[in-house]
Amino acid sequence: MLIDEVLQETGRCEKRHRRLPARAVVYFVLAMCLFSGSDSLCPPGYRSVMGNLLTGLHDLCRGGGYTLATSSALTQARQRLGAAPLKALFDRVRGPIAPPRSPWAEAFGLRVVARDGTTLEVADSPPNAARFGHVGHSKDNPGTDARARAVAAVERSGRSNGASLGSNPLVRLMMLVECGTHAVIDAVFDAASSVSELVLAGRLVDSLSRGMLLLADRNFAGHELWGRCADTGADLLWRVKKNLVFFVVEPLPDGSFLSVMPTPTESRRHGMARFHGRPIDAPPQGHPIRVIEYTVTLTGTDGAERVEPFRLVTTLLDHRRAPAIELAALYAQCWESETAYSNFKTRIRGADTVLRSRGPSGVEQEIYAFLVLFQTLCRIQVAAATRGHIDPDRVSFTITIRAARMHAARPRALLTTRQQRQEHDDFLDELLRDRLPRRRPRQCPRQRRPSRSRYASKRRDQPRPSIRAACQILIAEPPVMHGYALN
Repeated sequence: MLIDEVLQETGRCEKRHRRLPARAVVYFVLAMCLFSGSDSLCPPGYRSVMGNLLTGLHDLCRGGGYTLATSSALTQARQRLGAAPLKALFDRVRGPIAPPRSPWAEAFGLRVVARDGTTLEVADSPPNAARFGHVGHSKDNPGTDARARAVAAVERSGRSNGASLGSNPLVRLMMLVECGTHAVIDAVFDAASSVSELVLAGRLVDSLSRGMLLLADRNFAGHELWGRCADTGADLLWRVKKNLVFFVVEPLPDGSFLSVMPTPTESRRHGMARFHGRPIDAPPQGHPIRVIEYTVTLTGTDGAERVEPFRLVTTLLDHRRAPAIELAALYAQCWESETAYSNFKTRIRGADTVLRSRGPSGVEQEIYAFLVLFQTLCRIQVAAATRGHIDPDRVSFTITIRAARMHAARPRALLTTRQQRQEHDDFLDELLRDRLPRRRPRQCPRQRRPSRSRYASKRRDQPRPSIRAACQILIAEPPVMHGYALN
């Protein structure tokens, strides 16, 4: 089996008989992530997770007389296992999963992929704080955004508040996803306090290949990163900021124009020429690109209109192969990465849930387990969509994970191969019975839900020592009732 292979590869196979063998612990860690968002209050405890899996682990744990392990035993088993097996398992299962020539996964004969970043909160323990830090509090990188600078100024002045000092350590995660299926092609993560999205994007370059079309938001456009991504053979379609100035090399019939993404030196030289009013006759040196400028007008049901300008740059220079209007419509697929993060962070992990591991190795193990689980659920969705001849977007991720939780708790250790195949087919049919309708054009503003708690956040510099209290109960005497006689 695949798990046995990664355990052998990473040297985690047991040299002596244990009540919790490494193979069972891998299943336990995956189940821990599977049931993480099953309760809105908090993730279920170790014994609760193991109780759900106990009926299916008899054959893995050498007999049916297995008793439920304690939480401390499961914690020690996780520590023995480490993060290496889960990382190796993720390397085995990651990658695109859409069948070749799928209309919902390709455009212009290219596989459409997207990348974006997000953050995950981890337990606020001293080891996690030392490894991942807090945003705006890194020694090497005190922060590059306005919030980080404000936090540093507050700390220098000696005045702090809960808003700036109350967050947990953050891990910055970036995934390269297949837009048609949300499958994870690759993923990297590091401390959010010291590593930016641009650094993580550079680590994902090697996962690009010829035949891909990479969509990216306007935070990533730059000469160096653009060149590294283009050198892989993948085509690019990125949004860029409106303050960038591009030299018009050749206007094209579809409204786009050929231009150059200049080197930093050439960009400064042309900027100085524009500032002093000197004419610019020749294009700068850099990467050849095609620029598409357009506006999107959104009209709501109430008749209100909102107009937003867009500017895209691409390596698809032939306007006959890739017309500007089709590229502009395709860029909306970039937000499929947001849908993937919504499924990952809200439906699997649980909304506003903090990763439970209190050490960096456990955090790494937990994140890789979530990635393996997410990839597995995406494969189930694609299998159901293929069976039903529909787009994977019509297979509900919420129903998929709920069905997976119910099936994980069913005993299947004694099922024959034929029965397991039948159960797998019934599982896919169950997802197809509750298929989603076709997507309707709609808009949703990006807003953050206000906190439901009326209490102030605890600051990290605010100690809350445990105080011993003495409790005394005094029973009051009954009131005197005048006019009544007690017999």
